[in-house]
Amino acid sequence: MEKSRKKEELSPLLDSDHRKSFNDSWIHNVTVEPVAFMHSFGWSLSEIILTNQIVYQTCLVTLDGPDEESCSIMKQTGASDNETLAIYLEQKVQPYAATVTMTIVLLTSVVPALVALFLGPWSDKFGRKPVIAIASTGYLISEVLVAWVCYMSSYYVLSPWWYVVANIPVSLSGGFSVFNAGIFSYMSDVTHWSNRTLRMGALQGCTMFGVLLGLLASSYMIDCVSATVMFSISAAAMFASIVYLAVITKETIATEGTLSRRDKIKEIFNINLLLEMFQTFTKSRPNYERAITWLLISVGGLVEFAVAGRQLFFLYTRRQFGWDAVNYGFWLSAELGLIMLGNLFGIGLLKKWFNISDLSLLALSTMNQLGDYLIKGFAQEGWQLYLTTLMTPLKGVDGAAIRSILSSILPKDDIGKSYSMDLSVKAITPLISVFLFTFIYNRTIDDVPSTYLFVTCGIFGINLLLIGICRHLLKRRHRTNL
Repeated sequence: MEKSRKKEELSPLLDSDHRKSFNDSWIHNVTVEPVAFMHSFGWSLSEIILTNQIVYQTCLVTLDGPDEESCSIMKQTGASDNETLAIYLEQKVQPYAATVTMTIVLLTSVVPALVALFLGPWSDKFGRKPVIAIASTGYLISEVLVAWVCYMSSYYVLSPWWYVVANIPVSLSGGFSVFNAGIFSYMSDVTHWSNRTLRMGALQGCTMFGVLLGLLASSYMIDCVSATVMFSISAAAMFASIVYLAVITKETIATEGTLSRRDKIKEIFNINLLLEMFQTFTKSRPNYERAITWLLISVGGLVEFAVAGRQLFFLYTRRQFGWDAVNYGFWLSAELGLIMLGNLFGIGLLKKWFNISDLSLLALSTMNQLGDYLIKGFAQEGWQLYLTTLMTPLKGVDGAAIRSILSSILPKDDIGKSYSMDLSVKAITPLISVFLFTFIYNRTIDDVPSTYLFVTCGIFGINLLLIGICRHLLKRRHRTNL
């Protein structure tokens, strides 16, 4: 009986079983998907505008010669009447603006990784909703502060570093590390192994859909309303997601009724929870489970390491193809739209028609990523970016595949810890990669600015090797438990 149970648990890792996945009416059991959608919509609505605003304010602060009228070229959405001045300003301003942008990435990645190490184990005991709410509230406060800085910059010459300060609340509340750990842990609580990958893919797809609509909206609104108004709309979307979470979404963790709210808050800073997390990932486990877990977490970390240069890609397209915020927004919308379809439908179709395993999905996603960055590196025309987007629709399914495998290997009580560790590693990796990619980009900006894209290809090559090792261990684990 025990071997039969283990066989049932292990087989989905290498041989997918889709019998229940397509019979479950999960689409009628919406849980945290609207929260993820509204949150991602608010975040993406302001992302490109923030980069544009940083470039503009960098021009005003760092260059003595250009006045406000000249620097306004930096945030134009159409062709500039003075192309020579625009090129000159881009060359002078971009390295400084890239440093500011990468600092924001660093701040909102590294500190949240540490916060997630505490909140992840805490959510396993005291609930998913409070953790999601904490992260969402941090985003709400930061969006309000960014709107205020932008508003004040219309009256005073403010340093772009004020936007770094405005992102401190996001950092201290856990950012995407805590938010994603919360929503995916919630999804793991309400799903079965037979439909978990599909549901997580759908959740990721809803996130991408929110990002897509936010980018499309920003592309149309950028010429209609001020940046301050757009940041305010982003804050409103964050607020709406918090209201939905509080009023509609039900908690999945039965909390201890004997503890007061104050005691539960104190438990967030309980060092024993952190020690318990590390024990979870360092203790000996049978059948290569510890090695497989760390391999999967390493793959996810290297994905984040590789794509950390995405903040530079807007600057890269400005220089390489002469794109403005509208051009970049349309392309990014197409990119995220294909990723969304890959998560919403690609996973389901591959599992239904080809009975593909989660690990094979992970390998396909990695190959898509490698090919995508390779074509981007060789691209000479903007239309080629659309071509690589069409050719690589599965490059965003790695997260759902990794989390599904982890939830199949580890006990339910360790799910929140595993997702937090996974997302913390992903958040820490920019500590190295943002410096690396910014250094490479700034050093090669005049000769071969695409160099950092080829470095990214090499990282995905390493991931393919790790996935191969993981597959070997999973096969041995499966044979052991037959």
